[in-house]
Amino acid sequence: MESFKQRFDAAAKAAGSRELYVPGPEIVDVPEDVRARYKSSGAAVFAWGKALLDSAAPKHPGVLLSSIYFGQYGVSGTVAFSALVNYARGLGMLVICDEGIRVTEDNAIFAALAYLTPATGSDLSETHRIPLEEHGFNADALAVSAESEKNALERLLKAASGAGREVMVPDGKNGLKGLVSGGTY
Repeated sequence: MESFKQRFDAAAKAAGSRELYVPGPEIVDVPEDVRARYKSSGAAVFAWGKALLDSAAPKHPGVLLSSIYFGQYGVSGTVAFSALVNYARGLGMLVICDEGIRVTEDNAIFAALAYLTPATGSDLSETHRIPLEEHGFNADALAVSAESEKNALERLLKAASGAGREVMVPDGKNGLKGLVSGGTY
């Protein structure tokens, strides 16, 4: 299996750029004319995000998304976030979820399940299970807080490695410090 770095290098070569697309809160700042066309806020935020990704994909090898911005739309926002992750991957972009979570012994395995595993169910009404167990966001990488607990981070790294994914930590002003799967954190 190719590493995240190998996949990123290939995508960067194809795009002619190593710059990530970082829409930030713009991804959920849906213009009124777009909102008016949809019955649900989740559908509107997905349509807006899809348009942004369509224009960014040819120029950027990857996208940095955060589910935090989608929380204002409730469950439909979470569904839109998941759909946008899958949509970006379908466009050939690598997806890094920048959640800034502080990984602890209690949440390490859940973070891996939630962000780094593919969705296996089609919707909650079908499975009647917690989204964490059936509906991973399927990101290529997860950026976590630099204040994460060492043992917990090692546990997350093990789970990420088993899923063929990467874990990253922020480096203050310079963005992402880089890959930490190999234990170099």
